Amino acid sequence: MMIRIITLCFLSALNLCFSQEKAPSSKRIDSLFNFINNDGPGISIGIIKDGNLVYSYQKGLSNLEYEIPIGPKTVFGLASITKQMTAACIGILIQNGKLSVNDNVRTYIPELPNYGSTIKIKHLLNHTSGLRNHNVLLDLQGFDYEHMGYTNESIQKLIFSQNGVNNLPGEKMLYTNSNYVLLALIVERVSGKKIDVFAKKELFEPLGMKHTFFKSSLEQIIKNKAYSYYKKNNEYVQTKSLTHCIGAGGVGSTIEDMAKWSNLFIDETPELPYLPKFISTLDTLNNGDQLKYARGVFVSPYKNQKTINHSGRDLGMRSQLICLPEANLSVIIFTNSEHINVVDLSYKVLDLFITSSEEEQQNKELYTHSKTELFKFTGDYQEINSDLGMKILFENDTLKAKSSFGRTPIPLKEDGKHQFHRAQNSSVGYHFFNDESSMCDLAIDFGGAKFYFERVQLENSDAVNLNDYIGEYYSDEISVTYQVFIENQKLYLRLPNNPKIELILGQKNEFGSGKRTRYIFKRDKSKAINSFTVASEGTVKDILFQKIN
Repeated sequence: MMIRIITLCFLSALNLCFSQEKAPSSKRIDSLFNFINNDGPGISIGIIKDGNLVYSYQKGLSNLEYEIPIGPKTVFGLASITKQMTAACIGILIQNGKLSVNDNVRTYIPELPNYGSTIKIKHLLNHTSGLRNHNVLLDLQGFDYEHMGYTNESIQKLIFSQNGVNNLPGEKMLYTNSNYVLLALIVERVSGKKIDVFAKKELFEPLGMKHTFFKSSLEQIIKNKAYSYYKKNNEYVQTKSLTHCIGAGGVGSTIEDMAKWSNLFIDETPELPYLPKFISTLDTLNNGDQLKYARGVFVSPYKNQKTINHSGRDLGMRSQLICLPEANLSVIIFTNSEHINVVDLSYKVLDLFITSSEEEQQNKELYTHSKTELFKFTGDYQEINSDLGMKILFENDTLKAKSSFGRTPIPLKEDGKHQFHRAQNSSVGYHFFNDESSMCDLAIDFGGAKFYFERVQLENSDAVNLNDYIGEYYSDEISVTYQVFIENQKLYLRLPNNPKIELILGQKNEFGSGKRTRYIFKRDKSKAINSFTVASEGTVKDILFQKIN
């Protein structure tokens, strides 16, 4: 079933926005969603222009068992879009004189270990704290998501048990959900209220968002709820979760309510007028570089337009919010299927309205690299604190990049000196560094989320004795035992709920899982292996495992 609501002023409003460009017809927008079936999980989309929800389209089912169609009032989980609401709660407390972004986090959370440098509230907001990502820590424990759940309290305990961090506060941006779990705790301790109660009174009610809320419990009844689905053996199954952890996620909302939220960034005189600036403020790193992640949102350009955006993802659902303040335009998309890419769809919608003019393209200053310069970029790179590989090649006079997850090399186009972007996706940038003082050799920017790589020299397998590595290893920090063993002349790792992970040789004394986890083995004075450290997904490093057998 498909539901489409369009205000009478739709075409005229959009045409006024884009001057010489003609706004697309509603049928043309609808056609972007033709691939979605009426009898499966679906989608809800809203386009907001000049403060009005001028286009609302729903297709598919919110509940497959009872064949309930998705409508404009269907409630979806926002996942990580929640972060801007958590940041807003912090902003309200600051406005009321209860906090400062420069406050030491340990002033409010003394249980957080002292890592030698002050972690401030602003470091949590912009993901530069260096704290390890709790989701990755759970994965390294072998957490059983199907039969177990976690809460804010259990995640806080896990965060507080960590002996180290990834980087100095403000040194670099690493997207980490742990930051927003702690921000939720600060909101509750400073306000004296649970965050769902505080947000309802201080944030959602003033904005007229009657159907938006922080989820208060697993047992909470949510009217008009969209149930989440994923495919198992080529059939849809409903997700089941025993987890209730809010701050980094946990808000539910509708297209109609999120249209009101998006107006924070569009309307010149919104309710809570100080919040738009607070949420979208870009801080700088210790080296003076400006971040692209603000406080719960990315602030990044698209076709010469400033965008304020964030996506969300969880098992069986995806969400996307993108606002263009200069165009008074926002696009919001929700889905209850993880197989629908709402981020790509949101940009396809925008592409119907905005284009880069020829003049803009001509005025863009480019740097032309010589073949010698391009060859210097080629080689093997590996993500810092991960085993994700990136091979840079020079083929047919074109620099190309191929990750260890990719099938074919991706052509790159020049942006500036040592800077490139994907030929088919200008929002993904590649920046090479040749300064020895740089923290990395290559940084890849996905619209504000950066991934850092270093050049590597891969080990020759003929020089490796796999028997050196076998044994049992234990980590105090995450309370788990790993077993390393050999089978059919290959090295494997066993941990809870993961009985057989093949270890792939990387650099000397290093192996990877092929899934962004890296194991770095250490030798004692007699050159025997006595421990290893684990780094994973770029957001966890130096988890120590001591050999116990």
